[in-house]
Amino acid sequence: MQKKLAPLILACLAALCLTANAQVRQAPTTSGGSGVALLNLDNTVALHGYDPTAYFFEKRAIKGNKRIHERLGSATYYFQSRANRYEFLSNAPQYQPQLGGYCATSLSQGRLEDIDPHLFAVYNGKLYLFRDPEAQAIFRSNPERIIGEASGHYFELAKQKRERW
Repeated sequence: MQKKLAPLILACLAALCLTANAQVRQAPTTSGGSGVALLNLDNTVALHGYDPTAYFFEKRAIKGNKRIHERLGSATYYFQSRANRYEFLSNAPQYQPQLGGYCATSLSQGRLEDIDPHLFAVYNGKLYLFRDPEAQAIFRSNPERIIGEASGHYFELAKQKRERW
């Protein structure tokens, strides 16, 4: 009887090993970590060279130092200090700009538009950027609607980009 059970046990163990090694798919994000990234980059530099952590701690846009940088995926981020870089590395998805760094309000209307790095909002712990003060004001009037619509357009545009490549 033990000889008959051995192949069955080995088959179960093999199945468990294969299941354990299978990649778990995470829900997509709009911060560039989902594999469907559509990023607003200046020759690989994100946020026009501004420090992503400064938006959270300094509550303003601060230009990063080119010598203190980190490459994450296809984006390079500049930081004001090494401490900011280490903070970013401790939880990069929190600090990465949402919607690929494009204007949130424009994306809610289905358009990819560049941003002014000084026009931003940190909403629910996430960084959103805008092209002009009017776009920022529209976002502030109804952020949940703008984020929902922009996210839908972001993933659709990213999908179209992937299909072209």
